[in-house]
Amino acid sequence: MANDWVIWASGGWINRLLAEDFSAGCKEDRFCVPCAAAFCNHCCGAHHRGQGHEVVVRAEAEPGAAQGHSGSSSRDSFCVICAAGFSAALCAHHNGHDSFRIDVCDGRYCARCTGSEPWFHVFDGIDTYYDEEKGHILVPLHPRPRCGGRS
Repeated sequence: MANDWVIWASGGWINRLLAEDFSAGCKEDRFCVPCAAAFCNHCCGAHHRGQGHEVVVRAEAEPGAAQGHSGSSSRDSFCVICAAGFSAALCAHHNGHDSFRIDVCDGRYCARCTGSEPWFHVFDGIDTYYDEEKGHILVPLHPRPRCGGRS
């Protein structure tokens, strides 16, 4: 079983998905002056780098410079395109990207899928849960710990 997880984890965004800390939150900790928008540097930083973007740390920005509130929210989604976990409540620029929600089931973080996603085959061979209420498949991101707390 352990070898299955190694095989499953090989490849670009999959490695980032498995390494993501979904217990951490997203926070609007940066401000892009030309975009006039606050953003989370963890999941949205790459969109505000490069020519034409002047980014300041939010605490250094002028009070009231950003429209909206300084928010923080749980990291509850993953964007396949950006290969990053994000908060659906804070990071709207992932709308239209290939992304999925992350839920907790039996104490484990799980990818919420329909089974029809073009990349769903990467989850072949993984024991899944089925959410009968919503009709989704929940794919655990890490194996269940064995007796004695070892995985």
